[in-house]
Amino acid sequence: MDWQKLYWEADNWVSHLAFYKDELQFLQKLLDRYFEDMVQHQNLDEIREEVMRFQDLKYTCNKLLANTREHRYQLALAIDQKDIEHSMAQQTHLGLQEKLQGFTLDITATKKEIQSITEELLESSKQ
Repeated sequence: MDWQKLYWEADNWVSHLAFYKDELQFLQKLLDRYFEDMVQHQNLDEIREEVMRFQDLKYTCNKLLANTREHRYQLALAIDQKDIEHSMAQQTHLGLQEKLQGFTLDITATKKEIQSITEELLESSKQ
């Protein structure tokens, strides 16, 4: 097992997740700014569902980021200790990889939905 390759991959995931976290904070500000207007112009159930999905994404991002940072730390230890029989780290790596792929799909869909809702709102407010 090439522990250094896994470490750099995990390090890359941490960078992506940190970026997603920042992006989610920006989207939160956007939602906070336009929430009342959205509720007045959009289907309340649709908005509520999207906000709940968004909150779940924020929680998932924070948890995934913490888990990936811990995994990266464990990989660094394995590299330092020249631990070549560390199957648990490999299983963790594969599990995180799967979760990250699912999270990436979820965040992309949610961003599109939030952008669509706010774009409609901004267009209607121009008229």
